[in-house]
Amino acid sequence: MTALTYANGDGGSGTTIDTDLAAAEGSRRWRSVWRIHFYSGMFAMPFILFMALTGLVILYTQPIEDLTQGDVRKVDVGDSMISYDDQMAAVEAAYPDGTVYDLTPGADDRATRFFVDDGSVSGQHVFVDPYTGEVVGDIKPGSGIIGLSNRLHGFLNNDTATIDLPAVSSILDDGPVMRPYVIGDLILEILGVWTLVLVFSGLYLWFPRRSRNSDGSKGERRTWFIRKGATGRARWRDLHGFGGVVMLAVMLLTIVSGMGWSTYWAEQFNILAEEVTPGEPVEPPLSALGVRGDLDRFGNQIPWATGDFPIPASYAPPTDGTVASPLSLDDVVAIADAEGMKPGYTISFPANDVDEAGNPLYGSFTLYNSWPRKTGEARDLFIDQFSGETLAEQTVYGGGAIYRGMDTLVSTHMGTQLGIVSRIFMTLLCVLSIWAVISGFVMFWKRRRPGTTGLPRRPVDVHLSKRLGVIALATAIVFPQWGVTALIVLAIDRFVIRKIRPLRAAFGQPAA
Repeated sequence: MTALTYANGDGGSGTTIDTDLAAAEGSRRWRSVWRIHFYSGMFAMPFILFMALTGLVILYTQPIEDLTQGDVRKVDVGDSMISYDDQMAAVEAAYPDGTVYDLTPGADDRATRFFVDDGSVSGQHVFVDPYTGEVVGDIKPGSGIIGLSNRLHGFLNNDTATIDLPAVSSILDDGPVMRPYVIGDLILEILGVWTLVLVFSGLYLWFPRRSRNSDGSKGERRTWFIRKGATGRARWRDLHGFGGVVMLAVMLLTIVSGMGWSTYWAEQFNILAEEVTPGEPVEPPLSALGVRGDLDRFGNQIPWATGDFPIPASYAPPTDGTVASPLSLDDVVAIADAEGMKPGYTISFPANDVDEAGNPLYGSFTLYNSWPRKTGEARDLFIDQFSGETLAEQTVYGGGAIYRGMDTLVSTHMGTQLGIVSRIFMTLLCVLSIWAVISGFVMFWKRRRPGTTGLPRRPVDVHLSKRLGVIALATAIVFPQWGVTALIVLAIDRFVIRKIRPLRAAFGQPAA
């Protein structure tokens, strides 16, 4: 047994440390973490590959849409654009049984897009050539490879299968304790947290440590980089680990921000965030019914309105003169341009109603910056449908500090927050994630002995530091759905695998 003695300041002998015991303790801890890393990889690696591939498609939505749907979305540039009201009239003529709900103005070589409720589940996006007024085609929202990738990326393309679970947020919002959640989304949430476990355990394993010489003394410290001269599995380990370290920060940002779309965790997070840093959301205001003498935004008198008849639920100019005329779509577009809305914005038409006494309630035009956008570009404008007055404005700053922070992470996740820079980083993340899966599998195959499963052996005395235990507990508290699955895995490991000899041998377990 070798001992290492450190000298104290006055030359006397200091503390003697049993290096064999310390090395054995470190080895057990390292092998335990390696085992956690390996088994979390069994959950996370298919998820990583799946999300990286679908994420790449989503990152390049516009060029893919232009390639696959360019005959509908793109037009030849003409000398002048026709009225947006005439464009909508063409849509209404082409879809006489539908109701038009919003408009995304075209520009340059882009077609104008209208959303039409045609009675189907998803409705239609109808595209009009703004230079000729011709309806050039329609596309079902969420169709094509982009729509499929978004559904797979969000809830495994099945949002009908749900399960009732207790909601932690019921403590704060006084809502029902048991609430339905989409099963596909829950699966992705849980696998996302297992990916966090994979990333942090991998960082622990990769962290440079000093090797031990044959006499028990400390050797050289390994580096963060790929070692020169390393071959075989060691070379693959360096390539695998280095890629993981390079993408570490972006991976963590992506996983955490991705939780903002989830149905379970995001609900609890948003309610808690609203309690801690409440925002000041703007309620969509109503338009005032115009009367003779009121002036609209352009200095024209508004026709007299009797108010005897409610105007249609969707924007449409009156035909009988019995109600006040809403603004023309060209006027609303001019207002949007004057207000500095981001190109690609959408105009949602007023939703009108009646109150309990039967009196008409007139909604307002809502102008909002659509994706892709930066967090600072999040903006809703509410415009009086008769006068054109700006009734209210909602920006991201109407949300609390936590909400704004999460929205910034989400925008970065989408590759929009930093423009081309964030898109490059997210593309690199997807590529390196795919590489991590490939290199990890190669490492597994190279260490696998013929005739065995190649799974890492379980140390006889499993030992994790108190710090790692605290981290695991904190993770289970923040992500309770993951905590449940972790307990299930531990139960299977303890009460199933260790009791069945073939499984015990396959999973490298000691005798029960």
